[in-house]
Amino acid sequence: MSDESSERATPTAADAERLVLRGGGSAAFGFLIRFGARFLFLFLAARLFGAALFGAYSLAIAAVELAVAVGGLGMKRYLFHLLEHKGADRSAAHVVLDAAVLVTAASLSLAAAMMLAVLLLPAGLLAANSATAMLILAPMIAGQALIDLFLAATRWTHKMRYEVAARSLVEPYVGIAAAAAAFALGYDQTGLLISYWAGTLCALGYAIFGMRRCYGALGLRRYRLDRRRLAGIARAIAFPTATDLINGLFGRLDLYLVGIFLGEAPAGIYGMARQIRTPIRQVRQSFDGMLTPIVARTLAARGARDTGAATASASRLILAIQLPFLLTLIVIGQPLLEWLGPDFAAGYWPLVILAAAETIQAAFGVGELILFYRRPALGLWVILAAIAVNIAAGWLLIPYWGIEGAALAVLGAVAASALLRRLLLRASFGIVIPLSYCAGPLAAAAAALAAILLLHPLLPPSSPWLLYGVSLALGLGTYAALLTLWMRGAGNRLSLVNLQAD
Repeated sequence: MSDESSERATPTAADAERLVLRGGGSAAFGFLIRFGARFLFLFLAARLFGAALFGAYSLAIAAVELAVAVGGLGMKRYLFHLLEHKGADRSAAHVVLDAAVLVTAASLSLAAAMMLAVLLLPAGLLAANSATAMLILAPMIAGQALIDLFLAATRWTHKMRYEVAARSLVEPYVGIAAAAAAFALGYDQTGLLISYWAGTLCALGYAIFGMRRCYGALGLRRYRLDRRRLAGIARAIAFPTATDLINGLFGRLDLYLVGIFLGEAPAGIYGMARQIRTPIRQVRQSFDGMLTPIVARTLAARGARDTGAATASASRLILAIQLPFLLTLIVIGQPLLEWLGPDFAAGYWPLVILAAAETIQAAFGVGELILFYRRPALGLWVILAAIAVNIAAGWLLIPYWGIEGAALAVLGAVAASALLRRLLLRASFGIVIPLSYCAGPLAAAAAALAAILLLHPLLPPSSPWLLYGVSLALGLGTYAALLTLWMRGAGNRLSLVNLQAD
């Protein structure tokens, strides 16, 4: 697979690569804007509301997002399958409306269940700030699930601008304005919660607007609820929904464990570390918008073997882009957290460990799309195994090592899931990707880190801008130079192969 001739794209594959890269570029630009907004929000949250309230907010958001993963019924990915197999007599808009009916019913039911659980829990079992936050934020489960659905519908038409605008401009910046206004008006206990409501509702309105622009008239007068059709969809999405539930639990389990063992303030520090590592996750998310539907088409047209080669090329490209972000967080993570507030400086090592775990998960988890579409039960087992490792390691490490132990538990779970996924892809589909396929980016990053560690002690600590700026420039420059040399020497290109556009 390292031979350049084997990676020469066919016209269809080239079209698919352009779609993925163009969509990924649009999403990446949106994520860059969104991270600027997120960082401004984090600064306001840290300085105005403090670690304890931010911890309660983080725990409540983690609960809401887990419910969204269930209430969304896996439609962020499965909607593409429904649209690809809708039949000539069924309009795409009505397929989206079917999904919206199911998502609304499921997410509102979960919101009601969460609110009832908070009200009925014995006093003291849940911290007061966390209980209030969950109670207030629960209705937004439906809002977030519908945003995901409608934006997925716009991506099916190969338009990324609505997702970029909704998630990167409307939602975060409305939230920032609402948080600042709420604090100024004296809502110092609930300002973060008010901001979440405001951002969600405005983003939902824009997502609906985008869907209407992509699909035109939705044919609401002609649309009829068909219980058999909805029941059939509900049966088909059972595994995708279960997978998203377990995946969502795995993605937030560490924060729950920190909240249980250590309380709201440490959860706030740990939650801040989780937020700062977001750019690494967003590299993968930048590709997912177009990569997910095109992987579905590639599987249908070319089978699992060719799709395995396609996902491997995507993994290598994603990894090559992620590693500079990891190096950046290693260099500037400490001063960045200190700038947010002295309490948050304790999150540096959890930040580095979580960023490394996110790099592994995002880059080497692309193959999960094959399991999702062809063997969803196996994908579910991979996530369950990761959860088991996370719980066991967290239970052992958090009481002794605190938030660093929680991050190490995540790293172990991610590594275990990546290894198990690799074994299952080989056993089930004969997909074998040599580890040397990603050796270039990894070796370049290791050399860059070594250069940073050698230079850093030689720079004057009295000049922070010089200390961190030179270290970062050296690290990123070394990485770029060595990666370029590897690509030229090995005859490789960081391109996407074997993808099917239509």
